[in-house]
Amino acid sequence: MKTYTALFLFAALVSAAVAGVKIDPGNMSPYSKTKVSAKLYTPPDETSTGGIKGKIVEPPSEVLGVMAMPQRYSNVAGLDKTQAGQDSKNRENIKVTTSNPVYLAKLAADGSSFEFTGLPAGKYDLVVMCEDSFYEGLMLTRETTTLTEGDRKSITAKMLESNPFFNVKLSVRMEGTTGQYGVARAIEQQMRTLPVTLQDARVLDFIQIRAIKLCFYECVAPAKIGGLPHWEMRRTREITRQEVGPPDFKGPIQGNFCNKLRNIRVVRTVKDLGEIKLTVDPVPVIEKTTDSQLEPAQN
Repeated sequence: MKTYTALFLFAALVSAAVAGVKIDPGNMSPYSKTKVSAKLYTPPDETSTGGIKGKIVEPPSEVLGVMAMPQRYSNVAGLDKTQAGQDSKNRENIKVTTSNPVYLAKLAADGSSFEFTGLPAGKYDLVVMCEDSFYEGLMLTRETTTLTEGDRKSITAKMLESNPFFNVKLSVRMEGTTGQYGVARAIEQQMRTLPVTLQDARVLDFIQIRAIKLCFYECVAPAKIGGLPHWEMRRTREITRQEVGPPDFKGPIQGNFCNKLRNIRVVRTVKDLGEIKLTVDPVPVIEKTTDSQLEPAQN
């Protein structure tokens, strides 16, 4: 009986020591002893004085990290403004690919207060990673979503074909516009639950790799009779990549939309959001937005 008690206490101490590993890019993982996500996040802009701070109150589980993404979209001029006529292919010819920075906040010692510094002026959406769930306020489209069931099936098929390293792939949320040269964005959760082989040839069968990604799709061909439209994954932007060890929450985690994490305007000072209670909200319907209402896209 004493032996079992001692083993239980030892396991509890180990679990408390490593459970809920904070997102800390470049630091050594407690499981693989390798550096994780060393260059994943965008460094603060030393010339910018803007920022965001707040405190997550009553989180569903331990807060592991808070990320911010500026609202940026490809700059597509209206078809009636192009010199080549009214052909819809003009939309494809005049797209401008934008960068997609992801900033990581500093967490305070209390584990729930966070602060971003060095953010360029603009509108930002936040992502809060907890141990067993994540909450996001990402604006995926600037127009009303018109994706059809066929579009969603085609996009999901492309997701399942992507990056074979991850053997579990889930679409959390997707929005976009249907039709040829339509575009869509999707928040995806991808996991490797199979053994992981490290560069030194060690094989670890007790960890999992979890990635939360923002994926960008484009419809390159319309649906043929009885078929589906053809969508391609153009690029991805990882928001987090974590090693999940024995004491951590295994498998996919729940993704939730939280309206409080959307449309945070930053100018020249640090904006204080105060206390934030994470909630699960319906995604609001986006009315079409004009270029003048959005922050200018930057390459």
